[in-house]
Amino acid sequence: MSARRPAVKAIIFDVGGVCVLSPMLAIRSYEKRHHIPSGYINHAIVQTSPTGAWHKLERGEIPLDTNFFLHFTSDLTNPSIWAHFHTTRNLKPTSPAPPPIDGEYLFWEMMKTSRTFDPYFITAIQRLKETGRYKLAALTNDYQFPKDHPYSDSRELRSLFDVYVSSSESGMRKPERGIYELVLKKLGLGPEQAGKAVFLDDIGMNLKAAKAVGLRTIKVELDETWRAVRELEDMTGEGLLPPGDPPIVAALGQDRARL
Repeated sequence: MSARRPAVKAIIFDVGGVCVLSPMLAIRSYEKRHHIPSGYINHAIVQTSPTGAWHKLERGEIPLDTNFFLHFTSDLTNPSIWAHFHTTRNLKPTSPAPPPIDGEYLFWEMMKTSRTFDPYFITAIQRLKETGRYKLAALTNDYQFPKDHPYSDSRELRSLFDVYVSSSESGMRKPERGIYELVLKKLGLGPEQAGKAVFLDDIGMNLKAAKAVGLRTIKVELDETWRAVRELEDMTGEGLLPPGDPPIVAALGQDRARL
C-alpha cells in the first residue's frame, strides 16, 4: 500500500505563462510573421544558457539597456545555433544563416503580451486566497525594468502572493536548485516538507528541477491553462474553475484584464 501524500499547504506559481499570458505567444506570432521555423527562437535562448544575454538579464547581472538588446539579437542570430537547431530536428536549413531578428522589438512584444492576467489562474488564485488554507508564492524568472518605465511597477501582481521570489532580485534563476530552496525557506517549509507544496510552471526543465527538490508539480500547457487549474482542483479539493466547460482563451488582441 503506497504512503499517503501530505496535504497541500503551499502553492507556488510561475508568472509568465501561468499567472499572466505566456510571452511564448509573442514568440510564436513573431516566428509566423517572419517565416522563422517554429521553436527556433526559444531554442536559441535555451542554447545560450547560462551566459546568454537573456539569462544574465534574468539574474540581474546586466541592465535592460541598448547593450542588452544588441547582445540578445546577436544570440538569436548566431549561425552555429541556427545550424544546431536544424541538426537536432533533422531539418534542412533554408539558408546558411538565420534570418534577421530584431531582439529589441521581440522583447517588448513579449513583455506586452505578458502584461495580461490569465483569466483562469487569476480566478483560482483569488479563490485560494479566500479559503485562508494555503500560503501562495510566486517564483519567477524576471527582469529589472528601468525605474521610470511603467512595467517596473509590479505591486498589483505581488499583492496576490504571500511570498514573491524573483530571479533578478535573488541572483538565481530557474532551473537552478537554489531558487527552489529559497522559496521553500520563505514559505517556512524545510527540505523534508517540500512535498506539501505544489509548483506550477509551463517549462519542463523548471518542473524537473522542482521535482528533484521534492516539490509536487503541474505542467501548464500553452493555450490550455485551464487544464492545469483543473489538476490543481484535484490536488487541493477546492473549486477553482467556473462551473461548466471552460471557454477557449481567444487569440491575442481581445480585451482582458491587464496589469
